Amino acid sequence: MSYLKKYEWELIPKNLPLVKRNCPKCNEKAHYINSEKFRVNANKNNIDIWLIYQCKKCKSTFNMPIYERTKPSDINKDDYEKFLSNDKMLVREYAFNLSIYNKNKAEIFLEDVGYEVIQKELKAHSVNKNELIIEIVCKYPIELRLDRLLSDRLGVSRSQIKKMHEKEMIFIKDDKNSLNTKVKNEMEIHIVRSPENKDMLQAIVV
Repeated sequence: MSYLKKYEWELIPKNLPLVKRNCPKCNEKAHYINSEKFRVNANKNNIDIWLIYQCKKCKSTFNMPIYERTKPSDINKDDYEKFLSNDKMLVREYAFNLSIYNKNKAEIFLEDVGYEVIQKELKAHSVNKNELIIEIVCKYPIELRLDRLLSDRLGVSRSQIKKMHEKEMIFIKDDKNSLNTKVKNEMEIHIVRSPENKDMLQAIVV
């Protein structure tokens, strides 16, 4: 009986996405950097909360609304304290919240975010197939194709990854089984272990 090994790859963004918008000082479209700071403003009985961005060139600011004219009772107390303290995890949560950008008609750039992978081994039962399974955890939107991720992690070219896929040595458990798809949460990748790919799988198997 052969055995199965199962791993989790959690993708963590290295950077926060940029915003592209018209800069009134530069008088042109410019990239705005996330300052990783919130601005909280009390206005009579209401509260406004913004996530602050700065123009890469002139440092002028753009306050992207998170809450506008909102009653304090409608904001989670723990979150409110995190807004006041510029909590890094809450900044990241809103920095990758696509609905906020859509609401504010702001153009977001995810291409240069970059990522790192945290790998951990999961429990798996013995099976009659010599297989390695990778479960993807991706809590934030990332512009990354699956073939690029596998190429980076296995240290081989994307053409080699494609050949393995064509030989059914790599299989993506979804409706399309495509290497061209973007990496997404709960994606499951199956790799058949063989003498042909033994060396490259050393990058995963620990």
